[in-house]
Amino acid sequence: MRTIQKVALAVFKDKKMLQVRSRKQSEVFFTLGGKIEQGEDDLSCLKREVKEEINCDIDENSLQFLTEFKDIAHGKEEALVNIRMYEGKLIGEPKPSSEIAEIGYFDTSSDKKHLSVIAQRTIFPWLKEHRYIN
Repeated sequence: MRTIQKVALAVFKDKKMLQVRSRKQSEVFFTLGGKIEQGEDDLSCLKREVKEEINCDIDENSLQFLTEFKDIAHGKEEALVNIRMYEGKLIGEPKPSSEIAEIGYFDTSSDKKHLSVIAQRTIFPWLKEHRYIN
């Protein structure tokens, strides 16, 4: 089974985490970030993806590695996704780019139909256990 390598930025507000919905998805929101391109390290990927998705920069001094998550890739049961997650603060107010339909803040009480498989099964439970979200 192939593994997709991703890096994500967790941005918290009022004990909820920022998530984005791509124009390609009807209901599901995903963490900020994406696939690491050839020649990129985690930071350069995060900076590129956050700029592309919500038109913000990252306060690099605020970045802190949280943990790594691995589960079935959403909508791709033949693949796994491995996400290295960082916590950080944004410079600027998040606004959806042309590839993002919607931005929202979610916690474990949010409707599960809006969360990816990995968010439901591993990310949100871990964040709640470590008191980042409700």
